[in-house]
Amino acid sequence: MFLEKAIEKLNQEKQSLLVAKKSRQVKPTKKKIDAILRKFKANLFLSYRLEPVVLTGNGGSEVHTFDLVYEIKTEAIKKAMLNDGIWMLVTNICETTEPEVYGLGPREMIKAYRDKNRVEEGFREVKSFLKFQPTFVYTDEHVRAHYTICILSYLLDVTITNRLRENSIEGVSSVNKVYRTLERCEIGKLGLKGEKSQILKLTSMTSAQKNIMEVFNCKYLGMSDYLELIGVKKV
Repeated sequence: MFLEKAIEKLNQEKQSLLVAKKSRQVKPTKKKIDAILRKFKANLFLSYRLEPVVLTGNGGSEVHTFDLVYEIKTEAIKKAMLNDGIWMLVTNICETTEPEVYGLGPREMIKAYRDKNRVEEGFREVKSFLKFQPTFVYTDEHVRAHYTICILSYLLDVTITNRLRENSIEGVSSVNKVYRTLERCEIGKLGLKGEKSQILKLTSMTSAQKNIMEVFNCKYLGMSDYLELIGVKKV
């Protein structure tokens, strides 16, 4: 189908060149044709040449243009057809790779390659809700710490998603809605001006916040007994 569309576009360009009103230059013309071949991935299956043509323009002036002559590479198409529908992975990892834990059979290798998309999607999802400042890490310990934070964040995101599928919460239909609802639950510092002593107080929790905490078995976090243990008073 792509080859047919490429040929159709080449024929249109051929007709355009043969009725040109102004002279055409070689480089821009080739650039336009090459763009057509790249667009339809036909570079390997079509070759072309530009043959100079001189037309007579208005008033008898000469218009220098080209005749686009293209050729279908039959042998290249036959060769490509041998691999049509075949998707190939090339790797230096096999079942005999040392150490043994890194050895993978054909099915395991294909699965690992396909799973990489899930990893990439996971990191994209993490970036959408995890507010990370630009982080530059160099030591093994720091890299592992950064990686661990990302993995745990993704685990949290997936856990919340799965729990929401099992337990619907009125007014809360997505993971982002959970985050937005809970971030409005704040602990404030209260004190008198000139006095050093301050107390911490939790803002009153809404019904939506309480429902979320209950679904995730975290209702105790908003109870007075627990809040007193961490030095927070309930409003």
